[in-house]
Amino acid sequence: MELQDILSSNKINERFKSSDTLEILNLSDKPYQYLYTEGDQVHLLDLETFEEIEMTVNQCESSVNMLEDSMPVSVNFLTTPEHGSQPCTFKLPSNYTYTVQSVVNRAGQAAKGTVYKSAILTNGAKLQVPEFVNEGDKIVVDIDTMKYVKREL
Repeated sequence: MELQDILSSNKINERFKSSDTLEILNLSDKPYQYLYTEGDQVHLLDLETFEEIEMTVNQCESSVNMLEDSMPVSVNFLTTPEHGSQPCTFKLPSNYTYTVQSVVNRAGQAAKGTVYKSAILTNGAKLQVPEFVNEGDKIVVDIDTMKYVKREL
């Protein structure tokens, strides 16, 4: 059986006998809020206790480039008897509303179907949006695929 260490991401192959016993560990999610990034450290705020934790950008399961001030994130905590509860990974929401900072308008083209143009969001991320999206519009983006979903009204 191939096993992966949640904290270090190391993989090992292990064989078990039917008489072997395994310890069951608890993995739980907790809502946090993104504060800022300093180097490769991401600072997150617990919304209940207002405690701040630091995690590395490598512990993010999504694209770190899509982080934005005050964005809600989900932090996974691993609870072990030796170390207690400790954060191991964090994930961005699947969809999030961003503001378009600038767009690159295309020259007048007679095209059928949906025409896309490049847009830069307020967090600096670039993606393709439909031609009707303008500067200052709020749009919903699928963070996993980095694609435009809809315009926020």
